[in-house]
Amino acid sequence: MSSKNRSPQSPQQQLHDLKQRVFTCLNKLADRDTLALASAELESIARNLTVDSISPFLNCLHNTDSSAKSPVRRQCVILLTLMSQSHGNVLSPHLSKMISTLARRLRDPDSAVRSACVEATTAMSSHITKPPFSVLSKPLIEMLVVEQDVNSQIGAAMCLSAAIEAAPDPETEQLKKVLPKLGKLVRSESFRAKAAVFGVIGSVASVGGAGSKGVLDWFVPCAVVSLSSEDWGTRKAAAEALGKVAMAEKELAAEYKAACVTALGNKRFDK
Repeated sequence: MSSKNRSPQSPQQQLHDLKQRVFTCLNKLADRDTLALASAELESIARNLTVDSISPFLNCLHNTDSSAKSPVRRQCVILLTLMSQSHGNVLSPHLSKMISTLARRLRDPDSAVRSACVEATTAMSSHITKPPFSVLSKPLIEMLVVEQDVNSQIGAAMCLSAAIEAAPDPETEQLKKVLPKLGKLVRSESFRAKAAVFGVIGSVASVGGAGSKGVLDWFVPCAVVSLSSEDWGTRKAAAEALGKVAMAEKELAAEYKAACVTALGNKRFDK
């Protein structure tokens, strides 16, 4: 039969074919021999999605099982980055589903997958700007506060920090209200992702969210104490957060300068 005589596919058939194509490519990601071609095809699909095909495509990514091989899990997150860059605010109605898909990967044992989550969050924050920033930040804050898995805590904190720094309007007043929760986490003896939380505090400070004496009265002593933490990452993150606060709040921070300089000087030989 000639192509001229073929009836056009129905929308339902087109979406069915899209799903089959995506699932076939995802399966091919698990094989080194077909990884590159499958990645290229999925990226092409992501760039050329129509309004009607966005939701089915996201469902395919969201439903990828955690037992899938690492290249599959990582590529699903990379595709969120590519979608954000390619379609921007067209994705606004789907942002919650994208965050939910990303959140499933934050507890991933593979650090490369979690790093891809940070890149995806940055892309979502900078390109999908129509919804309020809280649509993106609130689920990450909840994960950071509630999750017991250390990978999830670190991943949520890193994503939140990246989102704050990438957002055109990070809703500074709302972030100020989150700082006490972050302070409680870094002061908790049982919380293990303190370095990542100091990173979030530094990001909040860099957008003007630490501009009050009340914040600095608890943050500076907390950071100074953390300079003596047994964990090198925590010591480094505390020092970096102090630096961001000093840069963002020059006048307010002057009161704490002497104590901070002394504490940092005592650690000048730290590895």
